[in-house]
This record gives sequence, C-alpha cells and structure tokens, in this order.
Amino acid sequence: MHGKFVTYFSIIWNKLDVFGILLFFIAIILRYLPVNQCFCAARIILAVDLSLWYIRILDIFAAVKRLGPKLVMIGEMVHDMTFFMLILTVFILAFGVPTYSLLFGVQKFNWHLPRAILNLAYWQIFGELEVLDEIESKQRFILFIYLNKMIYSM
Repeated sequence: MHGKFVTYFSIIWNKLDVFGILLFFIAIILRYLPVNQCFCAARIILAVDLSLWYIRILDIFAAVKRLGPKLVMIGEMVHDMTFFMLILTVFILAFGVPTYSLLFGVQKFNWHLPRAILNLAYWQIFGELEVLDEIESKQRFILFIYLNKMIYSM
C-alpha cells in the first residue's frame, strides 16, 4: 500500500491535483465560517485554486492532437519572453530610480516606494501623458528629467 502512494505522488500532476482538492475544501470551510476575514481568505484561496485547475486543464489539453503542439509553442515563447522581460526590468529600473530621486528627493522608505518608482518609470517609458503632467508640475527638476530621458533613450 505504501508503494502505491509513493508511486502515485511521484508524478507532479498528482501532487497538484491533491493540493487543489485540499485547497478547495479549506476554502469551502472558510467560506461558511461567520467571520468576515475568513470569507476574504476563502476568496483568495479559491482564486489560487482556480489558477491551479486552469494549469491542470492545460496539461490535459496537451494530449489533444490539434492543441498539444500549440501549447508547446506557447511554452517555448514564454521561455524566450523571460529574457526580454529581464532586459525590460533592467531598463525600467535604470530609468526609474534616477528619475524618481530627481523628482521627489529623499523620502523615508516604505513599501509603497518601490511600486511608485516602477509605476512612474513604466508609464513614462510607454508615454502615459498624465504621469508626464505630474512631472511637469515639479518645475525645479525638469532639466534633469529631460537630460535623464536623453541619456537613456540613446
């Protein structure tokens, strides 16, 4: 009996199935508890569980004659895209950190600061005009911003 369990759990998809079922039961139990925080936790757990089942369905579709090769191609493209995303992240950080520091000066660290830096740089790189209006309202650093843009756009 022990050997059958070991054999069953040696396959990663079986572990994923059992984990998904356990998450579902935990979320259903939390859903019907009368505490408001439990309801919120149940929604989060159900969302993660649904994501796991979507991944499992993609594995099942890999056996279909017409969908299998397409899923393999999508997987390869995602693998290639990770290197592009790494390069994009480096550019966003290289542009965002100096820009944010020139615009807003020294600030006390909180956990919203990295998000603000990345949001500002991301939307500036892709040309969001509302963010540019915010930058133009900070007139004292505007020369440094344009110099910074010229350096990183080369």
